[in-house]
Amino acid sequence: MTLSPPTSFLPIRRRLVLHVPGYEPLTAEAQRRRLARTLDRCAATWGLRAETGAGQASADGAVLAFPARLAGPDWATEAEIRILAWDDLIARDLAVPLPARILRGGLALARLLADGTLRRYRAAHWRYLLFVALPVAMLLGALVAGLGAGLLLAGWLGGWAGFGFGAALALALVVAADRRLHLGHLFADWVFARDLAGGTRPELAARIARFAAEIAEARRRQDVEEVVLIGHSLGMVLLSEALAAALEQDPDPPRPAPRLALVGLGSSLLKAALMPEAERLRRAVARIAALPGLAWLEFSSRRDLVSFHRADPVAVLGLPGTGPRMERIHPRAMLDDATWRRVRRSVLRAHRIYVTGNGRRYFYDWGLIACGPGAVGRDPFPDRMLGPDGALGAARMEKAA
Repeated sequence: MTLSPPTSFLPIRRRLVLHVPGYEPLTAEAQRRRLARTLDRCAATWGLRAETGAGQASADGAVLAFPARLAGPDWATEAEIRILAWDDLIARDLAVPLPARILRGGLALARLLADGTLRRYRAAHWRYLLFVALPVAMLLGALVAGLGAGLLLAGWLGGWAGFGFGAALALALVVAADRRLHLGHLFADWVFARDLAGGTRPELAARIARFAAEIAEARRRQDVEEVVLIGHSLGMVLLSEALAAALEQDPDPPRPAPRLALVGLGSSLLKAALMPEAERLRRAVARIAALPGLAWLEFSSRRDLVSFHRADPVAVLGLPGTGPRMERIHPRAMLDDATWRRVRRSVLRAHRIYVTGNGRRYFYDWGLIACGPGAVGRDPFPDRMLGPDGALGAARMEKAA
């Protein structure tokens, strides 16, 4: 069955969503469960009905697909959500012993200073330097606290005994920082980002090519009205390279083709693109910026230190073409009070708010991007489309008037 793109007054009936997660050691099934909970929260917040099905993995494990549906009193949208998984590559990184991760991550961070990337980060969004400094500050804090305690006790325990105690305490604090604050994860993230920018991992290039094949196939689908590509954090980097590769492979899909939308959530696109070796990624961004008819949105939050808040990647990189529509979200406005109190105390929780669901009605809601009635980036946001009972009727009449 071929579905024609909807008019301005008709809801999307069927959508295909390709979702690329960030640098988290969560399996595709764990990501599916998270997104299913997010859809349930969306339904509870907006007075809708949500349904999600079991996941079905591809033979190679690179894709996990599951059906989802949201419905209001006068509309219903079905979505096929396909998680483009790369958690196996992340798990491999995190299996490296902690000392090696810290050493490699430290070298990757040192290169940021040596090659001028830190200066470019500062020009793009100065607060991102706080995230760059975070693992270094955690490591130095643990070492200084441990060795400082050893020096204070040296007179009581004896010089070598005090030094030994301080070294043991410093080691214990580093291990605690890894377990409680994900120190090793933060260092591994920087190693991965440099490898991604330089294209030095064959297995990563193969995964991006696999994602590109998924995107090319999605653009040829005739049974959906819209294809939405969603990238969270570093997942946006993989998604951008994959989209550019798909456009090169198949620049002119059959007509009528489904509408195409690209959505970045707390994007780390500039994290890699501002590294001098990321020439391939910058070409990919330029290719995307030149794509006619693409609805491209970037959502970021000032609370999220892991993203480049309000920084248009096309403008920052000095590329021709049209950059994304930049949208600023405020976590306190979209989360319930208890969740907000947890989020404000954690850098990583603040970076996950895009995909973990809302507690209040807000213009941004992952569930309504994936399964909402409006065309992403073309129709109004859900807070302007849905009435108090979740119906579209009032919004459609206002639009018609």
